[in-house]
Amino acid sequence: MAGDASKIRVWETGDVFLLAPGETFVEGTHVPANIDAALNGDWVPAGLMMGAPGVAMARSIDRTDVMSWQQGRVKERTKNAKVDITFNLLEDNEIVDYLVDPAAVPKVQKLHVLLEFVDDEGYKKRWISKAPVDLFVSADNQEQDINGREVTGTLVPVQGDYWTIQYGLLGGEGA
Repeated sequence: MAGDASKIRVWETGDVFLLAPGETFVEGTHVPANIDAALNGDWVPAGLMMGAPGVAMARSIDRTDVMSWQQGRVKERTKNAKVDITFNLLEDNEIVDYLVDPAAVPKVQKLHVLLEFVDDEGYKKRWISKAPVDLFVSADNQEQDINGREVTGTLVPVQGDYWTIQYGLLGGEGA
């Protein structure tokens, strides 16, 4: 049989948490011990977000062909790998106001990000940024139809990794 439908994740919930502004990230304090451990109180929920697209993680890399006279492409060179994230926050709350800062000149806010997803069978996955993410809200529209505020984030790797990832069944084994 080709494929296994039980490996398809149907996410029931998705949440974005931001490390409270002014808090210093300490891995031993802010990264939970395991998937069942509660989050430290310094993680502020960003509120409801749009379910589609949820959290988009755009990945890109520059690819260049190395050409020879005799054979054409003989090698590919890659560089400038990057990951950017995007999510739409729907709520007006303190942390969203901090990101938008509507009275000030628009700026990038640097905060650690924690993403948490739970599927329909109790499988949970957490993504905890290893470095602050450069977060920017490009528009602060006041509209009749709720579109939320799109937040874009630029990730910077720490020792080659963007995230600490935890996963597993709640109350079971996991990373």
